[in-house]
Amino acid sequence: MSYLPQEVRYRFTVLGPPGFTSGGTRLDLGSPQQQAVLMSLIANAGSFVRTGELIDGLWGERAPATGEAVIRTYISRLRRLLALQGLGSAIISRSGGYRLDPDSFDVDAVEFARLIESARQTHTVETAAKLLERALALWTGTALAGVPGEAAEQERSRLERLKLTATQDLLRLRLELGEHDEVMAEVPALIERNRLEEPLYEIYLLALHRGGRRAEALELYRSVHDLFDEELGVRPGPKLRALHEKVLHAEDEQAPALREPDSLFVGRERERAEFRRLLARDPDGAELMFLTGAPGIGKSSLLRKFAEDAAAMGKPVRLVDEPDDVTGVFRGLPANATVVIAGRSGPDATVLVDPSWSGKVRIRKLDALSETESAALLEARDVDPVLRKSIVDFAAGNPFALSLAAEVSRSPRPDAARYVVDTVYAHLAGDPPTEAHRWALYVCAQADHTTEDLLRSVLPGGRSSELFDWLHGHPCVETAPRGLVIGGVLREVLDRHLRWRDPSGRARMRGRISRVTTGR
Repeated sequence: MSYLPQEVRYRFTVLGPPGFTSGGTRLDLGSPQQQAVLMSLIANAGSFVRTGELIDGLWGERAPATGEAVIRTYISRLRRLLALQGLGSAIISRSGGYRLDPDSFDVDAVEFARLIESARQTHTVETAAKLLERALALWTGTALAGVPGEAAEQERSRLERLKLTATQDLLRLRLELGEHDEVMAEVPALIERNRLEEPLYEIYLLALHRGGRRAEALELYRSVHDLFDEELGVRPGPKLRALHEKVLHAEDEQAPALREPDSLFVGRERERAEFRRLLARDPDGAELMFLTGAPGIGKSSLLRKFAEDAAAMGKPVRLVDEPDDVTGVFRGLPANATVVIAGRSGPDATVLVDPSWSGKVRIRKLDALSETESAALLEARDVDPVLRKSIVDFAAGNPFALSLAAEVSRSPRPDAARYVVDTVYAHLAGDPPTEAHRWALYVCAQADHTTEDLLRSVLPGGRSSELFDWLHGHPCVETAPRGLVIGGVLREVLDRHLRWRDPSGRARMRGRISRVTTGR
């Protein structure tokens, strides 16, 4: 049963940047503040919302003295907008408040909730999974992106929580359908954005176990145990502990051990050799090594290899998840400890200029794998030789992209190329806060060098400074002498993503970039 009529005349969208379509045409909802008032009415559709609630939801304690008058102005403008579409009576007023008639339009969030409820009531795994996929496909970005105010933030938080829960439900269903390899590839990106979300670790551990990667499953549990102990002062919950016991006591022959994880690690010989030299040095105080690099470059995998190398040399190993500061790492460690910290950026400048750390801080940026190393990784994963060259060219040495494409090639799916592109995009690009930020990434991926002036010319809207600063801080954007640069697999993925999502918008953007750069 479909909840989406074949022709929807009036429709509000909140599962992304707010929007209103009438007869298939998207209309301008006005300023962000005006959108905030409308979104409050939509969230409470069917109920009267007091003017004071609208004022508090938009401005909080910083409400202007003219707040009530401003709200009336916004309501008047919204009524005129809706009246032009035949919805003049959609906003109903009474003394002290307003009500939005829910029978006058459709809302994507309502459809989302209906699909989720249908998935929970169905009796087949396949049907439930399809319903959840349809529900999640309604999302186009961060809920209520760009809408200000505490009320919008609360509604945004509620919707994003529902999305995360639905995503977890879908992942569990996909495990039941035998898609543990695909789930293994997707969950790390979700965990990166939701570090303390225990159900995600349950799903990841089960996927690793069913994929025959028992050692990695046990290591995951150890890291989660330490994370929860440090961050929350608690141990993992009963479900995760039960899964751990199941993996811990499983007989090796019971697990479908497809491959030994160690055989899948390639490259990084220079970094491992340097680490072993550090461990073998004469004790002379603590040493610090910072591993930096973009998402998916293999920092976590290299840390695990470091731990194995240390254990092989008889050195004790302690894993610490995301310390608050460098000095906090050394609590309880020997004075001559070797500490390795992995992150997307290097140490704070205060550490570099501290005389006590002079000569003892090593910063190593992990580069992309070479073509030879990339080919070796694909060979270790039994990828069809016919496909290896195209995967190596696409992934540009990024281990995450290489591994994902390799696993997908082993279990072909109809939308394999689209799936790989979208998954790598989500993992590396992250979740841009607004659509403008997303387009800034697209611009950076198309231009040779991106400057604030280029953004101002290509993306009019008066936010060039904000967008440039955001790009400058993005983990996958590099600083070059002439501006900002995106290289590697993300450049390719962003282009493919935009070419598929909005080919005409891509053409317009490339034309603007060309005109600006030619003018220079």
